[in-house]
Amino acid sequence: MYSSSRKRIVILLLSLASLLITGWLEFFLFNREYLSKYDTNRISLFLLINIHVVAILILLYLIIRQSIKLFVETDKISTGSNFRRNLLFSFSIFSIIPSVLVFFIAGKLITASIDQNYLLIQKEQKNIGVKIVDYKKFKSTRNPVYWSFLFTFILATLIILFLSLWCAIYLAKGISKPILELLNAMGMVKNGNWNVTLNQDYSGDLKNLSIGFNQMTKTLKMAHEQLEQNNKEMLMIIENIKEAVFYINKQARIVTYNTASKNIVEKFLNLTRFKNKRINYFGPQVTLKATEIIKELLKNNKKQLTKEINFSFKSEQKTLLVHITRVQNNFSNTQINIPEEGLLIIIEDLSDIVKMNKIKTWQQAASQIAHEIKNPLTPIQLATQHLQRKYKNILQQDKVFFDSTNTILNHVKIIKDLASHFSEYAQLPSNNLELIDINKIIEEIGCLYTVSYPEINFIYELEPIIPKIKFDPKKIKRVFVNLLDNSIRALNNKNINLNRKGDQNIIKIKTSIKTGSNQIEILFSDNGPGIPKSVKNTLFMPYVSTEQKNMGLGLAIVHEIVAQNGGYVKLVEPSIEIKNGASFQILLPI
Repeated sequence: MYSSSRKRIVILLLSLASLLITGWLEFFLFNREYLSKYDTNRISLFLLINIHVVAILILLYLIIRQSIKLFVETDKISTGSNFRRNLLFSFSIFSIIPSVLVFFIAGKLITASIDQNYLLIQKEQKNIGVKIVDYKKFKSTRNPVYWSFLFTFILATLIILFLSLWCAIYLAKGISKPILELLNAMGMVKNGNWNVTLNQDYSGDLKNLSIGFNQMTKTLKMAHEQLEQNNKEMLMIIENIKEAVFYINKQARIVTYNTASKNIVEKFLNLTRFKNKRINYFGPQVTLKATEIIKELLKNNKKQLTKEINFSFKSEQKTLLVHITRVQNNFSNTQINIPEEGLLIIIEDLSDIVKMNKIKTWQQAASQIAHEIKNPLTPIQLATQHLQRKYKNILQQDKVFFDSTNTILNHVKIIKDLASHFSEYAQLPSNNLELIDINKIIEEIGCLYTVSYPEINFIYELEPIIPKIKFDPKKIKRVFVNLLDNSIRALNNKNINLNRKGDQNIIKIKTSIKTGSNQIEILFSDNGPGIPKSVKNTLFMPYVSTEQKNMGLGLAIVHEIVAQNGGYVKLVEPSIEIKNGASFQILLPI
């Protein structure tokens, strides 16, 4: 709307200017001396001059308009505008120079011819004495004739210039259009559109260019699809590796990592986004340790290096195995060889494996101890019982004898019970899997404990809708009983007074579905004295206990039963309401 209005205004102004110029020329010509009387030829000349002037103004308008439009496009960096401008400039030069030369030469010749003709007529009139009035009237037409010829040549020059510009614009459009299409297509390919094709309706080299470009995009599309497929396969392989995998480039930035890497960083460093971050983003301790390992790798000029890292995390001993490999990609060509070196780091959390190995070692030791203990105990027990039977009538009054033999038999029984515990821990009975309702089992066991220990406040926060899982019901009951017994012993500790008013003792059992995974979470918590730091790292190892009378096999058996069924048990921070007590988390797969 605005552009159309402006165009009409420009045309109106140009029209007014044409009228003013035409009027001025008419006024100028008609007010010359001897022009008060004119005939039909003079009127025709003036009419021709006016037509020439209007035509010249129209051509000037078209030429100036096109030139301004072209330079405006150039200022806006329009695609192809520079080419069109240069082509128009070249055509204009090659058309204006000869036209101007012809104009000036023809102007001189016409001026000389007109002057000569009028001079001859003047001479003839003087010689023969013809009417002077007719000569003066004829002489008054000299300037209109001159201007008519002049405007005719100007009009011819402008027509030639206009035609040159029109041809240049037409040729530029014919050449710049396919170039513009090519540039647009290249921009689309740059943005990832591999399906773009060029029009092949051209002829000659432009057609060959279009065909070549289409073949190129087709080849690039196939190569890109192949690369994407390879990348997907590589990412799939990396994602399915259970170990944490990092790729670090020469600038010490993390380029690629898998889900296991994200989990391990989030677990130990509480960071979630670290792609394209430098190693120092992980903090000074990680940076220092990574620098030491990398320096050792480079110092010995090794291709690979494996290091074991031990550290304490939340009062637990952790062991990580770090494999670091130098990765070098050589893009070989006959002229270039560009090496790019990076580091492939694989981190394996061996904490659970180390713990399991220790437990297995203890299990083997317990089995061997139980076997070695049971072998001599049976003859000792039989021999002692034989002595009691043989000397029963003879030494009836000998209290020392019977007290001693009874002591031997009692301690043999204690040692046998100990050996039985060793055997039970070393080899748990096979699983008898059934679909069980965790909440129902907790309610059954909790009911017994609630009646037996009224001085303890048992809190149950059970998920209303929880799926059934496959588990051995006897073993899961044993897990719950062991954890509840530990909590009760903690509350009965000498530092806790159950009868003290205002100090309520709490055991809390909570079940829920773990968000983000197909697991059931079971929390056993108490507000007892908590777990000492000295035993937190070895809490689930055999024979670890805070009580002298306790053998320390309860939590070890809990860990073994849960681990056999694909679950996990660990000590976690208690909730706010539990304060300084202990809280055990059990995760069971659904």
